Amino acid sequence: MSDYPYINREARELSDTYSTDKENFIWVDVRTEEEFREGHIPGSIHIPFDEMEERYVELVDVKERDVMLICRSGRRSVVAAHILAEEGFQHLFNLKGGMLEWTGPVER
Repeated sequence: MSDYPYINREARELSDTYSTDKENFIWVDVRTEEEFREGHIPGSIHIPFDEMEERYVELVDVKERDVMLICRSGRRSVVAAHILAEEGFQHLFNLKGGMLEWTGPVER
């Protein structure tokens, strides 16, 4: 396994292609409850990164799908990617730039 068990995807690029890409990923927001409530990508599953080691089992049913991890800037999602990789997830993506650079749809 490489040191980077995920593929970076640029937030600005995915913002533009969200309408066609949204079904290609399981979107997992790893920010805090407060950050999530302030606005998140529609359809995102919320599992804060500091709870990922206990709650990754909630994603086992989608383990073979492409999982897009989202946070504010793209750092906590990297931590979450490493945790999921240790649990056998192989199709991991990091929203590089996170919600700071996301210009696509947001729901509250």
